[in-house]
Amino acid sequence: MLSSPLNIPAKGQLQVQSARESAKANQWTSALIAYDQALATDTDWRENVDFIHDRAIAMFHNGQAAEALVELDKAVELQPDYGYRYAARGWMKQALKDYNGAISDYQRALELDPEDAISHNSLGLLEEQLGYHKVAKERFAVADELAGILENKSISTTGEVTSAPPFPKQETENEPEPKPKSSWQEIKRALGNPDGRKEFLGFIRNGFKLNR
Repeated sequence: MLSSPLNIPAKGQLQVQSARESAKANQWTSALIAYDQALATDTDWRENVDFIHDRAIAMFHNGQAAEALVELDKAVELQPDYGYRYAARGWMKQALKDYNGAISDYQRALELDPEDAISHNSLGLLEEQLGYHKVAKERFAVADELAGILENKSISTTGEVTSAPPFPKQETENEPEPKPKSSWQEIKRALGNPDGRKEFLGFIRNGFKLNR
């Protein structure tokens, strides 16, 4: 059954709005409390896929990674033909170092949306990280070409998009810090955006650069 993001329950809308404002301000504890209050007010929010996604991100930032991943699993079940749901779950799996799971989700996202420059780039970044440099280079070339096509279609690359902070740092002491302006860091910022359905296009509008 396909759940419509526009199927908004009658009750709890103020709490959801408050939750999303808190998320934008990086106030993740307040965000999760408000999401839970909305759910307690009207359980129909459990069928709103954007709510499920946004609440999962807040759960992740509150140290509830396992529970958050279960929520993204449900989002995939509700919209199995929407590539973003797989890509979003892929981001979280990559942050949790489930690299095989992340690759699988990225690949499914690209099966559903072959022209998704962001997923091509993120999968390339992961392949590069795992040592598959030739494949990653080819992936980056596709992402560069697709990003160029979007620009040629007059999609602005200078508009502002509100982004939430990235995932909590997952690196060990022996792993290098990510570059401050890396694509991976910016992609993680995009995932934290409460307006989850707009990340891909919005990220490009915000001046997406395929930096390696």
